[in-house]
Amino acid sequence: MSRRYEPTRRQFLKAAVAAGGASALSACLDLGGDDPVPTGVEDPAELERRQHAWRDVLETDEQGNPKLPRHHAFLYLELDADGEPSAADRRGVESALSVLDRAYERSPAGLVHSIAYSRPYFERYGREPAGVDLPPPRRLSSFETPELDTQDALLQLTSDRAEVLTEAEAALFGDRETANGVEAVDVPATVDDRRTGFIGRGMPADRADQVDGIPADADLPDASKLFMGFNAGFAGNQASESY
Repeated sequence: MSRRYEPTRRQFLKAAVAAGGASALSACLDLGGDDPVPTGVEDPAELERRQHAWRDVLETDEQGNPKLPRHHAFLYLELDADGEPSAADRRGVESALSVLDRAYERSPAGLVHSIAYSRPYFERYGREPAGVDLPPPRRLSSFETPELDTQDALLQLTSDRAEVLTEAEAALFGDRETANGVEAVDVPATVDDRRTGFIGRGMPADRADQVDGIPADADLPDASKLFMGFNAGFAGNQASESY
């Protein structure tokens, strides 16, 4: 007799984040719980200007190590404007992202986000930013034949709450009129590719069958936060928070 598979609430929410879209948002809102989502600031200018400086807003474990939020979405964007981006184009992106800062507290309980621009984006200007080395993407080994990413920008959305992440994404791309009660502004870009990630105790074991490259007979500890049994990311593997 075969055992019927019944996904847990946590597994269902993770699957919804991976799927994305309006149906995923509806599912996340239904299962997200009744706790109110903490709101952001009235004026985004009050926030830390270093967008990659996450350490101060993250929780820590018993050893004092920062704990990343549980759910992650990586949106590879192509900006709608052709040629060199204008001041209006840049203000459009800023306005859309400022909605997130007003709608959600910058924390794992709310939403933490960042955006990075690629070499192809800066090539529209005919020059790279002064003092910044942006080498073109390349394969790491002679036997690899990867499809290199050349989109304009990469937007990362991350939260402990799946419904927050899916709502924020929907608000950015015209699928929702508000984000946590704040009127949404469409970001002037299209999503060329969407990828998701996760970190948390038991999540690798739960999702091993959904990830390419993990052997079917892999013995993943139930308590591991990352694949290969690691409990935390490698120290010193992140870029400086100075930018």
